[in-house]
Amino acid sequence: MQHIQRVRDAIALLGGALSGLLIARLALKILAARPDSPAVTWLYALTGPLVAPLAVLDYEQPRFGAVLEFSALAMLIVVISLTALGWVWLGRMRQS
Repeated sequence: MQHIQRVRDAIALLGGALSGLLIARLALKILAARPDSPAVTWLYALTGPLVAPLAVLDYEQPRFGAVLEFSALAMLIVVISLTALGWVWLGRMRQS
């Protein structure tokens, strides 16, 4: 029982951290943050592999300026959904 609760907490923590990073990336892209800033470069490098599988969604987007990055938005929805499903599934396992 205790083991399932720890795994459940770890899933929630990991999902929350990934969601926070993706939200920060979205905000920086929408606000057209300067990509030569070290913090922005670090965040883009950290979240780049997360949004890379869905990069085809941003094919029509301009390369510079304020953009709504659809790949980051879609990945955010995927991460939140998978985190919620895993958390609920483990909660049901704990009850049985």
